[in-house]
Amino acid sequence: MSEELRAKVDEALAAGKPADAICYLAEIVSQSPADRHSRMALAIALGDAGFPAGALQVMRALANRQAHDGYLLSAMVVVLLGLQHAKDDPSLISTLRRLHVRGVRAKAGNLPVPPPLKSKAEVSLATAESLLALEGQQRLQKAAEVGTSFPAAGEAATPLPMPLFSELEEDSFVETVKRLSYKRVPSGTEILVEGKPGDTLLIIASGNVGISKGGTTLAKLGPGAVLGEMALITGALRSATATAEGEVEVFELSRAEVGQLAKGKPKIAEELVEYCRKRLIANLLHTSPLFKVFDGDTRYSLIDRFQRRGFKPNETIIEQGQPGEGLYVIATGEVEVSVAKEDGESVVVANLGPGEVFGEISLLKHQPTTATVRARGGSGALFLPRDQFQKVLDEQPHLREYLDSLSDDRLKASEAAREADEIMDADDLIVL
Repeated sequence: MSEELRAKVDEALAAGKPADAICYLAEIVSQSPADRHSRMALAIALGDAGFPAGALQVMRALANRQAHDGYLLSAMVVVLLGLQHAKDDPSLISTLRRLHVRGVRAKAGNLPVPPPLKSKAEVSLATAESLLALEGQQRLQKAAEVGTSFPAAGEAATPLPMPLFSELEEDSFVETVKRLSYKRVPSGTEILVEGKPGDTLLIIASGNVGISKGGTTLAKLGPGAVLGEMALITGALRSATATAEGEVEVFELSRAEVGQLAKGKPKIAEELVEYCRKRLIANLLHTSPLFKVFDGDTRYSLIDRFQRRGFKPNETIIEQGQPGEGLYVIATGEVEVSVAKEDGESVVVANLGPGEVFGEISLLKHQPTTATVRARGGSGALFLPRDQFQKVLDEQPHLREYLDSLSDDRLKASEAAREADEIMDADDLIVL
């Protein structure tokens, strides 16, 4: 029956008759009150039919119900779509601000119990036939009544996380949401593709995605997951593939939009980039072999000492024979390591990827760099300057012991590779 009704909706909208479409949508909502997408479609159709006040009532009611049930990101979808039809509407902006407050308080573990949602004694139901029999404003008002009517609500649920959004100041959050794009993608869609260029950050609003690299499944991520954040910092290629497992809703924020924010409201752009930087560093602190010698607290204390660096394709990062400037940890992309033989010919000895480290040997041995490192494509790295590197070594003597042993082994391996003219595996070599 619902498929029939949906076909009627499509037919009415295609014919430019939103006042008829709302009749079929109201019946769908009556039959399936949890169908958020149909309820939102009803709100939009009400606006198109000349009843914007009713449309906003339905949108606010739907956003509030989603927030009450703990789905802050789904509530954001409602508000975002609403703002696309009613730009800068004060009531929607106010709803958005309340969502942010709830998300921040939930993250801090300081979430007061909200007042119960107001609900009618009886859920308002309707059939398409009954609504089609009504004329003009009476029909619109009845459809809006159906759209704002929900089954009785239970106690408010603890909100699901809002990564990124709860890290922003309230005004920054509002301005960022205004610049988001939104899409629903069917099951099997590759949202990100390994090795392809990307310039957008994505946040999963609902559904699940599978993460794979080189054809191997690594993880499954759900609502609130942030993907592709390095697109806001560097032009590196996507490091993994994300595939929708079932229908997925996604927010996107492009580097171009962040650039526009930076021009008019630089503080917001700085907050976004800082969030991405911290996520990147935290990930590397957990996955890079270098940091496994630290305990959790020590790893995080290092975050503020690192600087981010971006490199263009083929850009030289370190030139052989020069003084070492600091320690590099690859964040995105890959770098090529080569050494010059006595006859002047260069030999590629390694290709290093995310989590790999270079630059430590010249710092430890107090000698010029022993190889040249170039970015293979757009790449990003974290950089610890020489003076900070020395301070870390002084504070963490066991790290010096680890790096001394590692660098001795890999210097020997590098020399062997130069003599054999062969490329070594990244796991066998950390140079410079």
